Amino acid sequence: MKIDTGRIPATLRKQLNVQSLLLLTAVCGIVALELPLPMSAWGMREGAGIGALVGFAVAYLVTADLLERDTLGAARGFWLSLQVACVLYAFERFQNYPVLELTVPALLAVIASQIAALVIEPVAIFVIVCTSAALWAVTLVHGAWPGEVIPAVLFLALQGCAVILTAATLRAEQARDELARTNAELVSMQSFVSETVRDRERLRIARDLHDVTGHKLTALKINLMILQQRGPEALREHIDRSTQIADQLLTDTRDIVRQLSDAEGLSLADALGKLASLLPDRMIAVDIEDDLRVQDGEVARLLLRAAQEGVSNALRHGGAARITLSLRRIGDRFMLRVVDNGRGLRGDPAGFGRSQLAERVHTLGGEYRLQNGAAGGAELEITLPERAPAA
Repeated sequence: MKIDTGRIPATLRKQLNVQSLLLLTAVCGIVALELPLPMSAWGMREGAGIGALVGFAVAYLVTADLLERDTLGAARGFWLSLQVACVLYAFERFQNYPVLELTVPALLAVIASQIAALVIEPVAIFVIVCTSAALWAVTLVHGAWPGEVIPAVLFLALQGCAVILTAATLRAEQARDELARTNAELVSMQSFVSETVRDRERLRIARDLHDVTGHKLTALKINLMILQQRGPEALREHIDRSTQIADQLLTDTRDIVRQLSDAEGLSLADALGKLASLLPDRMIAVDIEDDLRVQDGEVARLLLRAAQEGVSNALRHGGAARITLSLRRIGDRFMLRVVDNGRGLRGDPAGFGRSQLAERVHTLGGEYRLQNGAAGGAELEITLPERAPAA
């Protein structure tokens, strides 16, 4: 099964760093206990072995930094290979120390974990088989055939466990992130549907007030005007007061209908805010005016869907850790921008989601633009008219 790593999750990087630090500390402690003191008693072999362990530590730190910055695979492969070379060289230098022969190769598990986080499992297993074969070949340098086969097999099993555990952790992290993205999209869509229902209910109330209450108040006012002309003089004062109340009530009703009609439209602030709030580590910054309303329901749905698609692609394919989502009204058009700090497009072919989104935007008379950002990452920009064109 292929593991889409992109950028290794921060939690997994932290786990790898902690495990590697603990193992390296343990190995260095055992080396310090096994080597003779004072240091003047060391020979060339001991000094070279210590130098190889220092080289491994430096190569690991460089590799960890490259993983953090998601650099090209060739650079990471070089420093991983250097780690393997340092471990094998240290193992060869400490051939005269049986305890260290069974300790130093444990660092291969650190390398196996890094490899498992970067490539698919079959490739990782092939690599650890090669490193174990190289370890066995080193034993042939100072020993007779068939060399030390059992230690090589044991360290192969150790590396295999590291690969399996790291791959399982990575899959769990990716599944958690995917679940968080899906949940955020569902909640934001639920918020949008609720806003649509509220908008329709508001319009229904406005129509009812205008068509029913307004007409009945008008009829009441007409009847009161007739009573003013034909009613008894003793009730004239009460009739005049009732007429004034009817006039005021009719004016208030018309004002309410006007306010409800003016508030027509859908607000995307709540839906986009929920899309951002449900993702971990405050990954999304939303910039949208609170009073911005979209009159056309089809345009509003497409703006929300475009925001969801942009965020999903930035996280799933771009490995972004930070996303900025903004929605503005410019003249008679809406502009949506999704900017991330991920890997960028890298010539990736447009998937089904992107193609469908671009087609829907063009159908509504809008513009779709997706490109690499000047500072890295990708930039999605969509402009749509206020209202969808008539079919």
